[in-house]
Amino acid sequence: MSQQPVRPEPKPTRNFFWPGFAIGFALLALTSCGSLALMVGLNPGTLADLQSTGPMWTPPPPPTPLPADMTAPASLPPADASQPGRLQPGSPARNVASSRVNIRRTPGYLGKGDDDILAQMEPGASVAILEWPQAADQLTWWHIRANTPTGPIEGWVAESTASGVQILAGE
Repeated sequence: MSQQPVRPEPKPTRNFFWPGFAIGFALLALTSCGSLALMVGLNPGTLADLQSTGPMWTPPPPPTPLPADMTAPASLPPADASQPGRLQPGSPARNVASSRVNIRRTPGYLGKGDDDILAQMEPGASVAILEWPQAADQLTWWHIRANTPTGPIEGWVAESTASGVQILAGE
């Protein structure tokens, strides 16, 4: 019996992909970041360099809310009540907003549930002003009577929105 020569097992070839990738990435990062720092003129700094010692902007204090029970006295009309088209008790007004407006049970809208909304007034709808306004939630609220599909209803509508969009205007 003849013996066949034993061939040595071939050595596994080493794969240098991942070490090469890591070294290449590190060189690229060092080169690009270092070059970027030189181009924009960054110098070594400390946290103290970033802190400002000069005047800084601070937000203005929030407005103080108006009392909810602030009302204009019925015996003293506003100075401009004699102008035509100005809202005043007994005069007609119109919804000049381009959307429906809530008619509320009481003046104000902040922190109230859906049960405070009595109805909605369509754009262009006419209403009657019943009494002088009240201030609530930093808006002027008018007591009105409106004709709705379910019948006449009395409630409160803001003269304008919080962002200043006019809702009610005299006719």
